[in-house]
Amino acid sequence: MVLREAQRKEGLHSAFVVILWSKDRVLGGLVVGSRTPREFSPADINLLIAVGSQISNAIDRSVLYEETRQAYENLRRTQEQLLHSEKMAAVGQLISGVAHELNNPLTAILGYSQLLLSSGQMPPLGMEYSDKLYKQAQRTHRIVQNLLSFARQHKPERVAVQLNQILEDTLALRDYDLRLSNIRVHYDLAPDLPMTAADPHQLQQVFLNLVNNAVDAILEDSNEGDLWVSTRARDESLIVEFKDSGPGVKDASRVFDPFYTTKPVGKGTGLGLSICYGIVTEHGGSISVSNVQPSGACFTIELPYQRAAALEDEIPAGAVVAARGGRILLIDHDESVLEAVEAILREGNHAVRTAVSFPEAQRLLGEQEFDAVVADAEVRRIVWMSAAAMPAQAGNHAGNALFMLQKPFKAADLLSAVEMALGHVQPAPI
Repeated sequence: MVLREAQRKEGLHSAFVVILWSKDRVLGGLVVGSRTPREFSPADINLLIAVGSQISNAIDRSVLYEETRQAYENLRRTQEQLLHSEKMAAVGQLISGVAHELNNPLTAILGYSQLLLSSGQMPPLGMEYSDKLYKQAQRTHRIVQNLLSFARQHKPERVAVQLNQILEDTLALRDYDLRLSNIRVHYDLAPDLPMTAADPHQLQQVFLNLVNNAVDAILEDSNEGDLWVSTRARDESLIVEFKDSGPGVKDASRVFDPFYTTKPVGKGTGLGLSICYGIVTEHGGSISVSNVQPSGACFTIELPYQRAAALEDEIPAGAVVAARGGRILLIDHDESVLEAVEAILREGNHAVRTAVSFPEAQRLLGEQEFDAVVADAEVRRIVWMSAAAMPAQAGNHAGNALFMLQKPFKAADLLSAVEMALGHVQPAPI
């Protein structure tokens, strides 16, 4: 049929077809013909078969070259992603150290500001300034915690999470850049959104990636724009939407494919959205994208509502403990923390001795008895104070510590922890 069609179109009187093979598959056909009647001799046929074989080899090598080139390109992008992961791991270690150093002075700042607010000896203007100082220190603490939470390596886990809180913490990471880029963020978060079981760190990675993509899309064609973030509950699902005022997606069917990217070389690896897709799918949910009018893309995440066990505070909220003065040994290597925490404990009618090292603490323990010890995490006695995130093995030391406090902490939480510790232990040397 192919031969007859070729003869009809080209007006050929004689024609010969050579099938182009490559291993066990057909690549195509080579049609050779003459507009004058003639017979193809055996020599002609052998020549045509030899030419067809060479053409088949050339096509096969060309296809193999293209596949090899694509494989090397994918490998290069994977290597870039691995290098990026290594850099992020290094950044995580750096941020952990910075967080530790920042949380100690923040503990002192928050402690003194709370003491000023509760002293009753400040004029109205001083109370106002102290309150502003306290709020800004709290804001700094939240920024440090958000960075620490995102940069640290976490094993996948399922805990009770509030999606609205994760979204707010994620956008707080980009708050400065968003304002600098003149991108306005509009929130429409359902106030009654139920908690669900999920991995907060993985979800934060998904949300941050979608925010970054929205920012890049908006700044492609404009020097300002809008980002709408919304949440709602629907049947047995929780819905999160990110909508931007950018140009929209070019190929909605491919945006979640690995290595697919429309960004220029060096700016994107094409792995971000595919990783988001994997995380959301692992949570039993779905993620989709569509273009909206008049312009922009809308990413919709649907997560199944999974009832999660209520989180219990390490220090029971609102716990009523009969206050009594205690003999407290306070241990911390940072003198500013020692002074601030000592002042808070003395304000709570406790007698306090301080030590900046474990040998000094041992000496004090040999001189007198203490009702409780408040110490930095390295000591692991009674009440922990930690400037870094709580260690994963904290639960293994439950017998050594009654309560754990994350620096910086509220004065009320410290006093509550100490008073509850006094209710658990008998006055005796440790």
